[in-house]
Amino acid sequence: MKDKITLSPKHGINAAIPLCFYCMKEKNEILLPGKLSGDMEAPRNAVWDDRPCDTCAELMKQGVILVSVKNGESGDNPYRTGAWVVVRDEFIARIVAPPTLRDQILKKRFAFLEDATWDAIGLPRGKWR
Repeated sequence: MKDKITLSPKHGINAAIPLCFYCMKEKNEILLPGKLSGDMEAPRNAVWDDRPCDTCAELMKQGVILVSVKNGESGDNPYRTGAWVVVRDEFIARIVAPPTLRDQILKKRFAFLEDATWDAIGLPRGKWR
């Protein structure tokens, strides 16, 4: 039954276009979740997973994506303040001291950075896309 969609009585296939977790832009794909819990409509403008869009996947091959977040925010998706850059691996090796954290960032190809740290190391404040 893994490859079957249970249709929603209200919303049918319940199609949705997911957002990229990294850049928050629409991905070039359509999800067909069918019936969701409580037969709710599939959320629009929502992140459904942490797979990068095609653009972010290409950028992650070139470097590490850094996103600025509000000071004191933490967790899997802290409040983003709008700045976004791609830096070389050497930059991460230079600014991240704990080897385990550095290795995690280099493996994931992405990290959130608090605004105070962002400004202290002189990263640009312009919005990327």
